[in-house]
Amino acid sequence: MKKGILRTVLTLLLVAAFLAALYFLVGRPMISLVGDPEKLDEFVREKGTLGLIIFGIFVFVQTMSTCIPGLPFYLASGYLLGGFKGALLCDFFATIGNTAAFLLGKKFGRSFLCYLFPEDKLRKVEEIVEKGNPKLIHIMFMLFPLPKDTYAWLGYYSEETLPMWLVITFIARFPHIFLYTFGGEKLMSNSYGILIAGGVFAVILYAVVLVILKKLKKKNS
Repeated sequence: MKKGILRTVLTLLLVAAFLAALYFLVGRPMISLVGDPEKLDEFVREKGTLGLIIFGIFVFVQTMSTCIPGLPFYLASGYLLGGFKGALLCDFFATIGNTAAFLLGKKFGRSFLCYLFPEDKLRKVEEIVEKGNPKLIHIMFMLFPLPKDTYAWLGYYSEETLPMWLVITFIARFPHIFLYTFGGEKLMSNSYGILIAGGVFAVILYAVVLVILKKLKKKNS
């Protein structure tokens, strides 16, 4: 019994130390770097392929952390590589990050996740997951501006195989990421008209989907 309590306490301390180090030693410097286009471009050009891999690891860490915003990385990837290539790079490493969270959540279960996230936040995600088809919920979280990185830790609810999880996550995340990387590309070329039009289209699309989801919710209740 005492060994179990000691193991739990040590696990919590390690998790807390890891998250703190992740934010202060990695997260803040990463955001500072991606916030300086010229410095980031120089870094990637100097390192070549290794620079892209390091940038991808940044995206992986950001996705795993759930406390580091992803938008600066997607915009940076867009003005570095262009909308499509930037989206592929970010989507690949974000999918790996979500998959790592999926496997950890599946391994340790809800009791472990309560140490990482507030109870009410987990419950909100669970309520959505429990109301519909698990695979459909997975697609919705990855496709639309929902807390997808938090959901990934709870992804084991879907009872999907690892290959299925990878395929759905990569495909469904791509459109959302592409909107940001494409925006980053257009910001660098000052194509604000296309950027505004794309933003308006995305808002309308998401609004229509939300209306449909609310109607389905009322119908089911």
